[in-house]
Amino acid sequence: QFDWSLLREQAWFSAAGLPRVESGGTLAAAMPAAILALKPQDAVAPPFAPSREPKPGSYGGVLHLEAPLAPGAYQVTLSDRAWIDVSQDDKTPRPPTASTMRPGCPMLAKSVRFQLGTAPITLLISGAPVDTIRIAVAPVD
Repeated sequence: QFDWSLLREQAWFSAAGLPRVESGGTLAAAMPAAILALKPQDAVAPPFAPSREPKPGSYGGVLHLEAPLAPGAYQVTLSDRAWIDVSQDDKTPRPPTASTMRPGCPMLAKSVRFQLGTAPITLLISGAPVDTIRIAVAPVD
């Protein structure tokens, strides 16, 4: 029902032992998905401002990733509604190239694609209605 296949992300999100990463932590390259523990939005100290004002009472967080080995199209997939900003210089959000979402899907809510280079990645999640969210970052198939 999404604009592109999210079967691998669904498998990752369903995996036993999905690692938990606290806001401000790093997603290991060995597992491209994790449960991100979010904080109340006003307790998040983002390295750059979110491109959309978060709703009061929502949750947010920061996640770091190592630099991709190759430049190209990558997608960030979330298990719940939230705003996604991606930066590779901790100052400027990258513009998304495509997005797909399906409200009401029990496992997956949103996937956004970005064109990325070979610098470390900072993800800023904001406006989430819950305090944990499953997140996956992977090259586009």
